[in-house]
Amino acid sequence: MTQRKHLLAPAALALVAFLVRFRFSGYDRIVWGDEPFYLWLGRNWLAGRGYSFAFTGHFDYHHTPGYPLISALLFRLTGDLGRASEWSHILFGVLLTLALYALARRIYGPASALAAGGLAALTPATALMPLFWGTATETPYLALVVTGLFFAHRVYQHWRWADSVLAALFLALAYYVRPEGIVFWGAIGLILGLRALARPPRLRRLAHPALIGVLFLLFLTPYLWQVRQATGQWMLSQKVGAHFATAQGLSEGSHIRFDQETWGLDSSGREVWFFSEETANASALDYILADPGNYARVLYSNARKLLSQLIGPRLLPAFLAPFLFLALFRRAWDRRRLGDEGFLLITLLPGLSFILFLVLERYIVALIPTLLIWAGHGVAESGAWLQETARTLAPARARLTRGLAWLPIALLFLFLALWTPRQLGIVYFGGVSFNHLQAGAALAPAVAPGDIVMSRYPAIAFHAGAEWVPTPAADLAEVLAYARHKGVDFWAIAAEEAASLRPQFLPLLAQPDAARPGLTYLLTVRQGEEAVALYRLAAP
Repeated sequence: MTQRKHLLAPAALALVAFLVRFRFSGYDRIVWGDEPFYLWLGRNWLAGRGYSFAFTGHFDYHHTPGYPLISALLFRLTGDLGRASEWSHILFGVLLTLALYALARRIYGPASALAAGGLAALTPATALMPLFWGTATETPYLALVVTGLFFAHRVYQHWRWADSVLAALFLALAYYVRPEGIVFWGAIGLILGLRALARPPRLRRLAHPALIGVLFLLFLTPYLWQVRQATGQWMLSQKVGAHFATAQGLSEGSHIRFDQETWGLDSSGREVWFFSEETANASALDYILADPGNYARVLYSNARKLLSQLIGPRLLPAFLAPFLFLALFRRAWDRRRLGDEGFLLITLLPGLSFILFLVLERYIVALIPTLLIWAGHGVAESGAWLQETARTLAPARARLTRGLAWLPIALLFLFLALWTPRQLGIVYFGGVSFNHLQAGAALAPAVAPGDIVMSRYPAIAFHAGAEWVPTPAADLAEVLAYARHKGVDFWAIAAEEAASLRPQFLPLLAQPDAARPGLTYLLTVRQGEEAVALYRLAAP
């Protein structure tokens, strides 16, 4: 009976997490940003076309294969790429909720675990936003990371070999979903190493972080070997160098520079920089040393962005801040508490590390699991304070005060159940437009299997059911030469693209009927001030 009672809370949390995500996945959404990349890669991979985009023809080393595999397997079950992402969010959202509950229970006990699990099940950062951030990788990544942290904490307390193996496995799986998982591996190795050195038997305990490190690298070896074959180098994360090669403008707030760095043509004129093999060996250190002063300004800007983006309804609502304070400072710490807080503190390093590169909400969401554990503990502590106060004031009615400990948790759940759905109005960012979805839908009847749509925004091609080629940031003659080389059938030009980034395309929107060799105007899809002009390219 006791065992059943212990299972009741996680079972209820799992059900809530499932139902909430299932509900949110039913809303109309745009498959945009990097999400189409992962979905197309997975589809091509399982269809026997290689782990690559059709328009590059080489192994894709920008995107680790974990999420493409997850989405491709779910695509086999659902028959719909967008729905595959949604089911990934639903299923891994349940795992994230349970893993967070289990880790919080180990550290703080059942009441805090229930509150933390409820936060994971219901807050926008974990329940809602991953559907709309434009990658769909956040939920499986966090679920695997927190599961790895759960087993790492078991190592931290009990030094069991099986836990070390499982910690390495789940952290490696997290890396396969998003390569920044490697920072969690480093953070866990650091805290376990310090713990091992704190008291004997030191050498025996040091073997655990060493084992985790060796196994982690072994689990990664098949992928690292493929990257080595494609690039000629061993690298744990190609994205670091690629970021400095293609996203410095975004770090500095210059979208025009970012557009040129990412979507400009490489020296061949036949590939954009982001997908070019010329960026494969980009060195972050070279970019930093080339202008250290500018990099210092980027660090300062990123630190400010982290604070401004972290506190808000999409990540950490401000109303949770008092509970963080309660969690950490309501009670004095003993030696065990000091160790547990040190463990949680070290898990913030991966999220904070983005200050070194680029701060976006979907990157720093790695901070959220730990913050939710603390917030959940703070909510439970407020319940304990309420109960203790009532017992002190009315000792004769102590039996009637038992439920007060759970009152803040119940009120929190009720509030989040009502508040989180109301955040649907803030899920999208500037540059994400439902007109892209409508343009894709308008183009879809003209698209035959294998047809290629060229657009800056992959959402248009995705929702047209077509293959995609990125529109380069170049003049019209270069764009058309590139398009002919890629075998492009259709070209979609968005008004916001031409107005703010590529003014050379404005005539194609303002005067679509003007005769242009190689281009046939089809239609313009409009929604308010937003517009997408659709052209057919003549066969070469």
